[in-house]
Amino acid sequence: MRCNAHRCGFLFPLLIALILLAVSPASAQETVRLTFWTFVDAHADYFLARAREFDEMHPEINFELEVVSMPYQEMHDQLLIALQTGIGAPDIVDIEITPFHRYLREPIHLHDVTRIIDPHRQGIIEARLTPYQKEGRQYGVPTHLGAFVTYYNTEIFNEAGVDINAIQLWSDYVEAGKKVTQDFDGDGRIDRWMTMMDGGGWFQWFALIQQRESGEFDKDGNVILDAPVNIEALQFLHDLVYQHQISMVGTGVHDAVAYNIINAGEVASLWMPQWYMIRYTEFMPDLHGKVAIRPLPAWEPGGRRSAMGGGTGTAITDQINPNHLPIAMEFLEYAKLTYEANVKIWTEFGFDPFRHDVFSDPRLREPLPYFSNEIVFDVILDIYDEIAPQYLSPIFQETNWDILGPEVFFPVMEENILDPETALKNAAQRARELLESMFW
Repeated sequence: MRCNAHRCGFLFPLLIALILLAVSPASAQETVRLTFWTFVDAHADYFLARAREFDEMHPEINFELEVVSMPYQEMHDQLLIALQTGIGAPDIVDIEITPFHRYLREPIHLHDVTRIIDPHRQGIIEARLTPYQKEGRQYGVPTHLGAFVTYYNTEIFNEAGVDINAIQLWSDYVEAGKKVTQDFDGDGRIDRWMTMMDGGGWFQWFALIQQRESGEFDKDGNVILDAPVNIEALQFLHDLVYQHQISMVGTGVHDAVAYNIINAGEVASLWMPQWYMIRYTEFMPDLHGKVAIRPLPAWEPGGRRSAMGGGTGTAITDQINPNHLPIAMEFLEYAKLTYEANVKIWTEFGFDPFRHDVFSDPRLREPLPYFSNEIVFDVILDIYDEIAPQYLSPIFQETNWDILGPEVFFPVMEENILDPETALKNAAQRARELLESMFW
């Protein structure tokens, strides 16, 4: 039968379409496109690499991850507005630990991710999960452990005749500091310090109080800034600067000024989280082979020798397409919770993973020439189970930025015009009033 032009013009495209469907099963793939916000370029690269792997693992879908990296403050502010207005939030997002609980104020616009955590709990360091929890539910997946360690310039300690392995308690640290700290030319100005505070010393203080199983808030969210052990820790820092005179104060440890000071051998030791290793290797080339990593000194024999510092929780927002939520959950689990993901957190980021079962993996146990050719995970493996949980509060950011910084650490540590006990009691009262005004 002959077909007229009209009929053939209709049938021919239909025939071609049917043939293509028959020979091309890929055309039946569903495209799952998710957006991800972060404030760290390295995190963007990491998630893009995991997305490519995830896509290859799932031939039944076409998985795409659109990554947006923004400056810290801009990203967190835009996220808060987007969640509050219900418009424009990403599907997946990195939230830094300090403001994380701002996003857990009711109504919560983050999905509970407990179900992807549970299958991995046996390998995870449980204390690392608590900052991203509320009422037993998990709203963020950690990025690293952030174990506090002590960095020692071995050249300085050897010259002073001090064995760093003999520094077991904070009292030992003070005595070693008196030997190491020197005014070499007698001009009344210290030329070499035992240590330095990060600005006013908040970060150092936080490590000390967590060693005593304390914090700014307890597990029920109550303000405990003025707990006796917190006051004692702040007094200890104050004494390092003004009584023992073995510590610098007022210079942040994350800028070029500090890097140059440490690189020049003017600071003998520093206690910071493991991730500060990257600062050494990138900005302090003259210390190659001279730095050794050890646990924190303990407060008393048998006491805890580490704490947690810093962190980022990756969350899934409630603006995600509900049909894509299962895939987002599976992707987040693959990218951050699996054994292999935690190995890559070390091999690609240089961060200590939050799964303790990878610490003995050969890929984490290469000696590091910069750090005295030692195996860093010998230290991490020794101390990880001594790290206490960290409990936060919806006002954690305000407490740190608006209260502790200007009203405690600046007047106490940098200006020396207020005593630690008075400052922390006043700060605790301010925080309690703030908490009451917001939630009662």
